[in-house]
Amino acid sequence: MVSARGVLVVIVLCGLTGSASAQVAEGGPAAAEEQGAAGPDAATQEAAERFDRGVRYYDEGDYGAALAEFLRAYELTGYWGVLYNLGQVSQGMGRRADALRYFERYLAEGGAEIDAIEGRRAEVEADLAALHERLALLDVEVDVAGSEILVDDEIVGTAPLADPLVLDPGPHVVVGRHPDHGAVRVEVTLASDTRESVSLVLATPVGPGPGPGPVPPVEEEWSIASQWWFWTILGAVVAGGAVTAGVLLAPRETIWTAGPYVDLGTLE
Repeated sequence: MVSARGVLVVIVLCGLTGSASAQVAEGGPAAAEEQGAAGPDAATQEAAERFDRGVRYYDEGDYGAALAEFLRAYELTGYWGVLYNLGQVSQGMGRRADALRYFERYLAEGGAEIDAIEGRRAEVEADLAALHERLALLDVEVDVAGSEILVDDEIVGTAPLADPLVLDPGPHVVVGRHPDHGAVRVEVTLASDTRESVSLVLATPVGPGPGPGPVPPVEEEWSIASQWWFWTILGAVVAGGAVTAGVLLAPRETIWTAGPYVDLGTLE
C-alpha cells in the first residue's frame, strides 16, 4: 500500500496548502505554513495534483493510471520520494524488475533522509530481498562495442554491459543493433532466480550489395521464319510448284511425248 508516509515525502517537497494529501500526512496543514507567501510554482502545483491523483488511482486498484501519474510527478520535480511510490505500484502490477530498480534508486537518492522515516529503510530492503528471489539475470554479450541492446523493444544499454540485466521471469526478445553492422535478434525464456547468458554476433559489416552481373543475352523470339530448314523446304516447294504450275497452265492441245511432236488439231 502507498502509506501516509509515502504521501508525506512529496507534500514536504510541494508544500501545498489545502491539499487532501497534506491533511492525511503527519503534521497536516501545518506543512503549508513553511512554503512562504509566494506559494508553489506551476510545475510543483501540477506535481502535487498528479501525486494525489496517483494515490487515489492506487487505492481504486487502477495501477496503470497510478503509475502514469507518479511518473509525471517525478518528471516535474525529480524528487526522490516519488520513487518509493513508483516501486510500490510496479510491484502491484507484477513488474518486479521495474519495482527493483525504483526501490534501489529510492535508497540511493534518498540516502540518510530515508532514515528519518521510521521503518522505511528496513521495509524497502525486505522488499528488495524478496524481489531478487523472483527475478532473473541475463548476461548479454555483443561482439561489436557500441551496439544498442534492446529487450522487448526497449533500449536497456550499450555494449559492453558492465552488469547483467535484471528481468522478470518468462519469454523475452533480445536485440543487438549497430548502424554499421545491422541487427540480430534472439528469444530467451528465463526462470526466476537464475542467471543466463546470450551472445549476439554482428561482426559482418553492412555495405553496398554486389553490383549487377553481366546482362544475359536477349533471346530472340522463336520464329519458324528464322529456321534454315524452313527456307530450304520452301525453296523446294516453290520449285516443284513452278513445274506443276507450268504443266497445269500449258495449252490443252499440247501433249509432250517421247516421240515426235503431234499437233492434236490435225487429228480427227
